[in-house]
Amino acid sequence: MSSDRDALLAAIRANSEDDTPRLVFADWLDENGDAARAEFIRSQCEFARVVAEDGNSYAMYAFLRDRYSVGLTATDWPRIDSGVHRLATLAKRSEELLRQHENRWVPKVPKKYEVEIDEFDRGFPRRVQLNSLQNLPKVVDWIRATLPAVTLKADRLTGRVVEQLADTGLLDRIDSLELTNESASGLREFGNRPEAARVRTIKVQGGDAEEIASALADSPHFTGLQTLDISAPHISATAAETLFRAKSLRTLRRLHLCGSESWRGNWTVDTARTLAAGEFTNLASVRFEHAGLGDDAVEILAACPDFARLRTFDLTGNHITGRGVTNLLCSPHLASLVNLCLDENPCNGLDPERLAAAPPAALRMLHFHGSRLRTADVRALARSPRVRTLWYLDIDDNNLSTTSVRALVRGLGTWCPPVLWLAYNRIDDSGAKVLAKWKAASALSALHLKYNPPMTEAGVRTLLDSPNLANLSALCVSASGEAEARLRERFKHPDGY
Repeated sequence: MSSDRDALLAAIRANSEDDTPRLVFADWLDENGDAARAEFIRSQCEFARVVAEDGNSYAMYAFLRDRYSVGLTATDWPRIDSGVHRLATLAKRSEELLRQHENRWVPKVPKKYEVEIDEFDRGFPRRVQLNSLQNLPKVVDWIRATLPAVTLKADRLTGRVVEQLADTGLLDRIDSLELTNESASGLREFGNRPEAARVRTIKVQGGDAEEIASALADSPHFTGLQTLDISAPHISATAAETLFRAKSLRTLRRLHLCGSESWRGNWTVDTARTLAAGEFTNLASVRFEHAGLGDDAVEILAACPDFARLRTFDLTGNHITGRGVTNLLCSPHLASLVNLCLDENPCNGLDPERLAAAPPAALRMLHFHGSRLRTADVRALARSPRVRTLWYLDIDDNNLSTTSVRALVRGLGTWCPPVLWLAYNRIDDSGAKVLAKWKAASALSALHLKYNPPMTEAGVRTLLDSPNLANLSALCVSASGEAEARLRERFKHPDGY
């Protein structure tokens, strides 16, 4: 039996990107009394396949997982989107199985090797952090005999470390890098070696973004890269344009460049033009946070035909006003867009006529948290056919009053998104009555109204008593006393967080 097991594991290591050997091993585990591990492998393989497709459901799931994980369980996703529900179910079950069996499934590493191993992918551990290079040859032999593929987690990856890893034969097992702080020299050395073609994901936190960008752009062998995620204090226009000109990076499907909130960004129209000319035709997810993008730059991006596959576009913390937002929402090239995030932009000044003419498309999630919307903007949004496909609308923290709620309800009319965020505004008890009387609100699964100081216990009771809100799986309001008790009795997550 052990020889069969060894042969199956060897096949997995030899074909680490192919699910078939893993699923064959899962069948063998079922036949040999390890149903839990078999289920774990199948669940993670199914999850990974959906992720690789970059489809609509995954775009929504990824946002919820990263920004509002409680929403995956507090909201009735089976009623809203079966794909999101399936992903959440697979992830939850995998986590449960791992909690129960982690001690048995994580391979035991000799302490003298000073190696940390965590995170599983498609049923097998994969993330490795080397805390010492003293026993590197023996460590690498152990890794190659144990792990199908490796995510290397490293702080301050240097060229010398990469040389040592190459000398011991580990580079051809690495398909993902998670790096912190100054890592440009390590990336440059790695990218000059043919093993870099195997790398699919690079995530970097900290360091000099311009040096990192230069190292990646100058490296000829990162030709299979699918995910590039750089978070740094300052991601300048120079760094971005260097990446956008790199022909070797045109395989990217996910491009995330996130500056810090204290960095106002200096990206320009030329930065946008460089990206639009870069022939990045495979992009499914783009995040440009705190980059300094304005309306003119966004107009260029909205007109880019290469963005036809884009599912997620996160532009948090830029300088986009209503003109730029209107161009994004009306763009025919963004008809496949599922998730558009415009949090922390000065988005007021939407064009109601253009939005009224924008046809429905694929949009499911729209975020305007802290985006300075006014009642006229809410009215323009609500009357636009483009939002009629939404399942999740966030207009939190816009200083909106009951007047804005009336504009929203009148504009949406007989239609309502299943998830509606109106927290951190100035909605009072009259606004609660407007929502409670809205017949279309029967489609709501989650309604978020926390932190609206003018709303009293009377307003909360109005919401709780409304027959139009009887289908809610989550009602999130600021409450105390009897209203709070009713919330806790009725909802699994009464505070919504």
